[in-house]
Amino acid sequence: MAEVDSWSDVEIPEPFVRFFRAEYPAVVALVYGLSGSRAAAEDVTQEAFLRAHRDWRRVQAMDSPEGWIRRVAINLATSRWRRLRAEASALARISPPVSFVPPDEHMSMFWEEVRRLPTRQAQAVTLHYLEDMPVDQIAAVLGVAHGTVKALLSQGRERLRRQLIAKGLVDDEV
Repeated sequence: MAEVDSWSDVEIPEPFVRFFRAEYPAVVALVYGLSGSRAAAEDVTQEAFLRAHRDWRRVQAMDSPEGWIRRVAINLATSRWRRLRAEASALARISPPVSFVPPDEHMSMFWEEVRRLPTRQAQAVTLHYLEDMPVDQIAAVLGVAHGTVKALLSQGRERLRRQLIAKGLVDDEV
């Protein structure tokens, strides 16, 4: 592969530019919903789009490049989370705990509870409520059956309801 002197030497197909502009904000929002970190969301999303650009001929020929980019972003976010969790565990063994107070943002407590759901439930809930994705599309993004998504959403909503009630964030009549 030839070395590139500057990014102006990189050929970026116009269909990819349109795809990037249309999907980037939604993918950042999706990963933010799963991670709670704007910086991590942007990093993961950029990596996903770099992969899409690298394999653009194959990606654009897919039935759902939008679903593919979300699946790649979810997988990258999951890998990042696992790696960070392992690193945090290692650091916890050798250093004193550090307290961190997240910025006070609207709905941050809700999304914190979403992130406490089992991974697949959190992914389904985030895709459904943050991206307003229908069940069939979520199934395609996650690579699971329609019924599995319905079950994940049902289980996720119930578990989230119990978590929010336990924290006193909602009444138990919800």
